[in-house]
Amino acid sequence: MRYCVVIPAAGSGTRMGSAVPKVMLKPGASRGGSHHTILQLTVQTFAADERCERIVVCAPSEHVQEFSSHLLGEPRVAVVAGEVTRQRSVLKGVEALEREGRLVQGCVVLVHDAARCCVSAEVIARVLEGVAEHGAVTAAVPAVDSLCRVEGSVIAGYVERATAWTVQTPQGFDGLELLRAHRAAEEQAVEGLDDAALVARLRPVSVVLGHRLNIKVTQPEDLLVAAAALEAR
Repeated sequence: MRYCVVIPAAGSGTRMGSAVPKVMLKPGASRGGSHHTILQLTVQTFAADERCERIVVCAPSEHVQEFSSHLLGEPRVAVVAGEVTRQRSVLKGVEALEREGRLVQGCVVLVHDAARCCVSAEVIARVLEGVAEHGAVTAAVPAVDSLCRVEGSVIAGYVERATAWTVQTPQGFDGLELLRAHRAAEEQAVEGLDDAALVARLRPVSVVLGHRLNIKVTQPEDLLVAAAALEAR
């Protein structure tokens, strides 16, 4: 199955406490880890898949040229200016595919967080298989920790773990349906938790099994976790 992927990478990454966009950091570099940045690692995984026809990276507007130079050598990559919110950045990426004429009947578009640099080819394959079977899917893993609701600093109740999953990316959709979901949300001023939440307003979204090492690098310690996961892979 041929597909395109939109990679939102325009976030500020304030929780990382870095002076540069977090996707430009190198996992475990201080301990001899990867010499590639988070962004390069993420893009390389999709670039290595011959089924992937186009990779659209949504960069911070002030870093478009820097990101473009950083990804030289990947001919299928296009870097576009993202927005303040992840949702609007993804819309910009999908609209870039539309301008290129790639959003045709039956096209498949994945959306993947740039900060999930440990994504594997196996997870991508499961997402594609899920799109073929169900039409709209997200990678996810069953929750293993107890889950509670907190008000202030007080536990206000517990969530039933048996039916709880932790949502990851990639998420996969019919490209035209994804665009329609985003434009509907834009018109109605709806902010979704992710793209699956927006598409779920139009149609059911299924889950396929992700992987526990498919972490989203968010905090400084995640760089070491990502480095270990990449080495294990």
